[in-house]
Amino acid sequence: MKIFVEQAALQKATSRVTSAVERRTTTPVLANVLLTASDDRLSITATDLDIEVVENLPARVEGQGAITVNAATLSEIARNAPAGAELAIEFNDVDPRAIVKFGRSRYQLPILPACDFPDRKSVKGTSLALDADALRRLLDHVHFAQSNEETRYYLNGTYLHIFADNGVTMLRTVATDGHRLVMDQSPCDQAGDMPGVIIPRKAVNEMRRILADTKDQVTLCVNAQGVQLSTPTGHLITKTVDGAFPDYTRVMPQDWKHHVEVDRGLLKEAIKRVSLITAEKSRPIKMTITDGMLTLTVKNMDAGVASEEIEVTTDIEHFEVGFNAKYVLDVLDQSSADRMLLRVTDPASPARLDPLPGTKHAEHVINVLMPLRV
Repeated sequence: MKIFVEQAALQKATSRVTSAVERRTTTPVLANVLLTASDDRLSITATDLDIEVVENLPARVEGQGAITVNAATLSEIARNAPAGAELAIEFNDVDPRAIVKFGRSRYQLPILPACDFPDRKSVKGTSLALDADALRRLLDHVHFAQSNEETRYYLNGTYLHIFADNGVTMLRTVATDGHRLVMDQSPCDQAGDMPGVIIPRKAVNEMRRILADTKDQVTLCVNAQGVQLSTPTGHLITKTVDGAFPDYTRVMPQDWKHHVEVDRGLLKEAIKRVSLITAEKSRPIKMTITDGMLTLTVKNMDAGVASEEIEVTTDIEHFEVGFNAKYVLDVLDQSSADRMLLRVTDPASPARLDPLPGTKHAEHVINVLMPLRV
């Protein structure tokens, strides 16, 4: 096996796949990436047995073959090689090591046989062609609400499903940790019946990284056991979470007594400032709305009290409610809207904080927040 690849292409490919590598494993081959050289391309594959990421890059192949080398080492070599350099990767049956060369640099890397690397089959199921930016937004807008509690494993991911909205087929993503619920949706072309699936948290993060660097159309192939995201340069395959996602529509009130319109940037910066004095995990913040003014208050037994006022547009004469400040900031950070709409009924009921409909950069995202006692 002997191939030549450009430094920039190898660096980009290795950075995409190595995050899927299992860091702590008792199976040595899982710390490696599989290098497969054929025709005029090099294919790099990484897996932790739950997720597989494959990247293909152009290469000058003078000898076909397949080997596995340490993922982190190869990635560091590619990252530190001079810009524009051509790297040669060689292996023969005489020397049980792979040789990586560029300029006057030479590395001898231990290998493991390619036959020891797990072979994952492609997902067969419902196929959806989507714009990469649209899918990335669907995941970006909800990912922060995924749970990390192992006892409720069915919340440790993002629920993906298709539904009809006034005759239009929509692809929806939903995430919740029991204290907040976020969902977003986008029109799609349905190619068949697609089961609702839960994509694991790690796979969602990998998809977001891949999609952030992809400008073309991508394809999702979904069945009950797995999801495959295919891009022009490779693919990601992940197992789905084996569990039933809760009926999220039951926690979403349909009617709201009061509405508060507020500037997103002003609210975000004000919450950051008043939250400086609290070290509590829940970071409770009190919102008091009176006569067109929103007062944010944070109390700390040791550090004191912080408050700040913001002008708002509202139909409320007086209202008080508490939220986790981090949860509110997560919503504001993921939105690009200029103004937000807070919908509330009473201090003990779920509230909604969404981009103001009809305004610049308004999205389809819905954010439901459970209140706190403050």
